[in-house]
Amino acid sequence: MRVDRYLQSRLSFRSTLVSFPQTLRGWASRREVGLLALLLALALARGVVYSAVIPPWQVHDEPYHFYSAWIPLLPPAPQQDEAWRNLQTEIASSMIQLRFWDYTPFEQSPQNAQEEHARLEAAIRTRRPAEPRAFTYYLLSAALYPAQHQDVVLQLYWARLWSVVVNIGIIFLAVWAGKMLFRDDPFSRWLLPLLIVFHPQHTFILAGVNDGGIAELFASAAVLAIIALLLRGWRWTWFGLAVVCTALAAAAKPPGAYLVPIVALMIAIYAWQKLRGYWRWIGFVVGLAVLVGVVLAVPRIFIKIRLLETYFNRVGPEEFFVSIITTSASRGFLWAFRSWWAFLGWESLPVSDEWMWTLLVLTGASVIGWGIFVWRYIRDRASVPEDRPIWRVFWMFVLMLVMLGMLVVLQGTVWNEDTFVGRYFFVAMLPTVGLIVLGWREIIPHHWRLEALAAFTVFLFLFDAAVLLAHVVPFFYPLWR
Repeated sequence: MRVDRYLQSRLSFRSTLVSFPQTLRGWASRREVGLLALLLALALARGVVYSAVIPPWQVHDEPYHFYSAWIPLLPPAPQQDEAWRNLQTEIASSMIQLRFWDYTPFEQSPQNAQEEHARLEAAIRTRRPAEPRAFTYYLLSAALYPAQHQDVVLQLYWARLWSVVVNIGIIFLAVWAGKMLFRDDPFSRWLLPLLIVFHPQHTFILAGVNDGGIAELFASAAVLAIIALLLRGWRWTWFGLAVVCTALAAAAKPPGAYLVPIVALMIAIYAWQKLRGYWRWIGFVVGLAVLVGVVLAVPRIFIKIRLLETYFNRVGPEEFFVSIITTSASRGFLWAFRSWWAFLGWESLPVSDEWMWTLLVLTGASVIGWGIFVWRYIRDRASVPEDRPIWRVFWMFVLMLVMLGMLVVLQGTVWNEDTFVGRYFFVAMLPTVGLIVLGWREIIPHHWRLEALAAFTVFLFLFDAAVLLAHVVPFFYPLWR
């Protein structure tokens, strides 16, 4: 009797293991809309949690971004200067009250009334810009408009909420990109947006007031359009979206300009493949015209190019190339890698080394997967035609990151500082996580991918929870230590 029960339980357990992948596949295929809603709701909930937990003004450059968004809301002259001084006084007072400088590596919090008065005086003397440096601040200003008469900290949280909404838009675009790239592979299709949802540094940045979120939203839309052009062929609607969103991303934040030569290259590729004779050269000229036109039309890009030209003429070619080699990533690869994943606060809250080494191993596995993918494609490309579109997207993603890296190096050279900081690369978040997922899907057997998706989801959730509960909360709230 006991033997029969034991054998029956073993058979039942084995049948459960066999049917589990099929059950997951059927559940995922029937509930894609529900999964999308759950993913967006999760991004909203996590963004709100980070926004509430991180004290005011502790997101990178948040005071600057906030008052820049306030500039269009200032009354006209002659009340404008007085309103500006009142705004700066409110911001500085709240920073003193909340002991903002306790959590930054720059300077100590004021220790007495005299030092507090000096901080207030310094804030009041802050020069008022004539206008915001980018159109993104007008969008933030419109978001602030309904709350402009509330307490300044309440206004800050209201503006943070709109940054969280921008993050939801980025997640939606990532889901769309994953569906186009990996239509028949739920592992890759859903892991692509999950990597962004459970990315602590990304959630932290997009739970604060800044211009990077809007730049990333436009850049992600441009990347999505480029993916569509590579996978579905030339469509003027997708091409127009790529050009417009590239220009908007570059105007929002200079690192977004990494997409400008990519769009020009897309035009050149189309001209080479589809046109003949002198029409090819016309296509090349159009691509170059688009490149030059975007550069001239976006003042922030044009100014950066002029600064680079001035620096090159001043130091000469030899010192210029030496400075490129010596000024980039001077703080080390591990520092830059950590700053991309989870380097929160004002660069004063790094996650522990144990998590970083784990993430390094996982990223290294993805790099191995790239090598497997390249080798397999070169060997079997004639027999696996469905890999050809992904092959093109893979190298386009690589080129995007190379272009962005070059821009970061050049900017660091001109400003004589190490700019390999993780948040500067979020404008290429979609191609970055796309490459990571492409590597992982190569080293995971096809019949284990749904189980691997569940395992990765659990790991990313635990990582994010550890960052929030074991690093962020104790750092800002001493009672939790």
